[in-house]
Amino acid sequence: MGIRVTGLIAAATVVCALGTGVYMQRTADMQRSPASSAALDQPAPLPTEPETGKLVFQDVAYTSARTDTRTPRQPLRDVDTSLLQCASDLKLTPMPNALLRIEISAPCRGGERFTLHHSGVMVTQSLDAAGEFSGVLPALAARAVVIADFASGQDLEAVAKVSDLDSVERVVMQWQGDSGLELHALEFGATYGSAGHVWKGSEPGQGAGQVLFLGDPAQVAARLLQVYTLPKNSGYGVVNISVEAEITSDNCDQVVAAQLVERRDDRLRTRDLVLNIPECSATGDFLVLNNLVESLKIASN
Repeated sequence: MGIRVTGLIAAATVVCALGTGVYMQRTADMQRSPASSAALDQPAPLPTEPETGKLVFQDVAYTSARTDTRTPRQPLRDVDTSLLQCASDLKLTPMPNALLRIEISAPCRGGERFTLHHSGVMVTQSLDAAGEFSGVLPALAARAVVIADFASGQDLEAVAKVSDLDSVERVVMQWQGDSGLELHALEFGATYGSAGHVWKGSEPGQGAGQVLFLGDPAQVAARLLQVYTLPKNSGYGVVNISVEAEITSDNCDQVVAAQLVERRDDRLRTRDLVLNIPECSATGDFLVLNNLVESLKIASN
């Protein structure tokens, strides 16, 4: 109600001012007589507010309809909610043994390839048809920053606090493509094939530690990794770690490059590895490199 009354009064003021201007212009062309001067000294009575309001409202509406040549406003469009439905999200959840649960939701990017980055480690994965991904990643820093680098851009980033990183020993081997490389651990005097021989093909519970194979090998030139994690409270003694390479038709007579990342005493150590794989006549054999990784020594509590 207050807004409507204010509008009518303002309109009345404008019309009265226009009427005064016309009256002054017309009297300037006539000879002023004493009678006319006296008439000028007596102001004409103003119409009452109801009549003025009614007159001005009708007059302004009519004049505006005839003289306003501006393009009429278009009605407001409905808000496009498709962008909200296509929002992408990366979530990190700390897990036991200093692992990170990775969860990505990107409903409009189903099947898209991406690479996870964390403290120099890179692993290639892909979303499923619904644009979802769930997996793990080894933490290498107490303040873990993870970036999901998508092929189409629009990267995602998340941060998580890892409270138990100092409770594990960790060795990561990463490479690109089909290298045939494997990470093996012989825990506390174990031999090949016995309890305590831990690698990607060993059964759960075979040893105190665990080797995880991460990455999507179906992707072209995928970045893959194997990570060995050993809880420090699992026993005491020496753990010997070796790198092995099976000679296959895909890697024979090739040069294979890899990288070893070790976390010891709260520090990361990275070393590059280059292997000349023998010729294809040796397919089915294995290369065993025993001295690439310093043995882990777990002290008694």
